[in-house]
Amino acid sequence: MKRIAMWTMLAVCLFMVTVPVQAAAQTAVDIVIDGEEVTLSDSASAFLENNRTFVPVRGVFAHLGLEVEWDQGSQTATISGEDLSIKMKLGENQVTVNGQAAAIDSPVMMKESRLFIPLRFVVEQAGFEVKWNQGERTVYLETPASGEEVTDTAAFLEELIAAGQQLTSYSAEVDIEQAMSMAGEQIEMDMRMQMDMIADPLSFYQHMTMEMEQLGEEVRSEAYFTADGFYSYDSMFDQWIKYDDEMYESLIGLSQTQLDPVAQFELMETYIEDLKVYEQEDTYEMRFNVSGEGFQELLELILNMSELGLDEELLEDLNLDIHINEMSIITTLDKETLYPLSEQMKSDLTIAVEGEEMAISQKAHTTYSGFNSISDIHIPQEVIDSAITFEEYLEQIEMGYEEVM
Repeated sequence: MKRIAMWTMLAVCLFMVTVPVQAAAQTAVDIVIDGEEVTLSDSASAFLENNRTFVPVRGVFAHLGLEVEWDQGSQTATISGEDLSIKMKLGENQVTVNGQAAAIDSPVMMKESRLFIPLRFVVEQAGFEVKWNQGERTVYLETPASGEEVTDTAAFLEELIAAGQQLTSYSAEVDIEQAMSMAGEQIEMDMRMQMDMIADPLSFYQHMTMEMEQLGEEVRSEAYFTADGFYSYDSMFDQWIKYDDEMYESLIGLSQTQLDPVAQFELMETYIEDLKVYEQEDTYEMRFNVSGEGFQELLELILNMSELGLDEELLEDLNLDIHINEMSIITTLDKETLYPLSEQMKSDLTIAVEGEEMAISQKAHTTYSGFNSISDIHIPQEVIDSAITFEEYLEQIEMGYEEVM
């Protein structure tokens, strides 16, 4: 039971979910702009040299709306865009940006009669966000957010948490694309979840459908969580399950901690990196990343909460290890209420438990609605009457496994 609780809490953390660049010499890399991989047709590939990504003079910059001109006589490349002009001379570390001198550690180079330009310096000058994924050997570029940047993010977070105290209920729709790789096997699944949530007392109704090629059919699940208990429906067994009090109390304890405004602020302040907030006409856009080290500390904090009933000896025996390649979240907030309107999350990580390793990548898009409009979540009597205990459910799973074997 404790093992199941631990994995449940871990899944919650990952769903709520940049590694350092390591030296490599002339290793090919991929370029992804706003989620779309750039194909450099009839051109040399981008490559990594001395921790810097170089891209051919033609191709990538055009996708970013930048123009590149090459003066053969002066051996100078000029990259221009809106309010931007960068001049870079072949082999020299001194460049000019809008007429002002600047220094770079990796100059323009010639390779196999082709011109290559250091990517990060140029795109950062143009306002693009740059992220490096060591595992995929991929550079991710994101179009800069529009609007004026909010400078006092700590004060903004305090306002956001205060506004959250006024949010008593809401509805959410989540679309998830997830890929898992384990022992050479690739599993891809698409999930769609609808949820109604009441904050106090905590209660929710959740409906989810999942499509996975390996299953050959759509899997449906439902769940109710109220003061009357925690009930979940498994369509594969066509059965409602009532979880025991230990699991119920674990979820209550974790949720109460997450809803504590002081705890929320401290967690965000401690573990979120590169938090940026942009003020737009009717909304705010909040962008942030979570580092591998920060995520591990946050996960250990949650798993060691006394409310979960997970003892330290169990966690040590499992030898849990998580490596984060990427985790970024973009949240759009209503400017007047500061309630969330939508959220985009990307994560790429590797989990190892008891010697087994699984790579998981996930994209999720969430839309929120129905703020403060849900007054009650009621568990139907037929659900309560037909539910079996969690122990009986485990016995059914074991029997089904034995029949397959």
